Amino acid sequence: MERNERIWQGLGYAGLLPFIIATTMAWVGLQLTWLNAEFAFISYSAVILSFISGTLWGRAIALSTSSTTGRLLIQSNLFSILAWLALLLNQQLISLTILAVGYLSLLAIERKAKELCLNQDYISMRLRLTLVAVTLHLLMLFHQLFGG
Repeated sequence: MERNERIWQGLGYAGLLPFIIATTMAWVGLQLTWLNAEFAFISYSAVILSFISGTLWGRAIALSTSSTTGRLLIQSNLFSILAWLALLLNQQLISLTILAVGYLSLLAIERKAKELCLNQDYISMRLRLTLVAVTLHLLMLFHQLFGG
């Protein structure tokens, strides 16, 4: 494995830590005066969804001759706006649902858009990261519905 691949994989998996920490805090009832676990989770999720959709934007720009570039650019912006909307809402259940659906939808677009020529290792990692992130979103949803 080359150095750059180790870096992006390490950063990808490390990016799950705030999700895991906030979920654990919520489930064990740990609230700090300066940190609300649910808000930390939702705000971090919105930032990460925007970040991932920004990578779609960058790849679409690099494909400026592709017939699907315009569609990818619009989709990229829609995911960033959805993430922002989820952050603005004062409805945690709706926000968590929007964000989880956003991650799954963005992954589906990336897997379908063959012209992006994504590295198979990257796609495999994105699948694993998305499944863990969405599972954590579901745990937060269950906590909101039944535990919080």
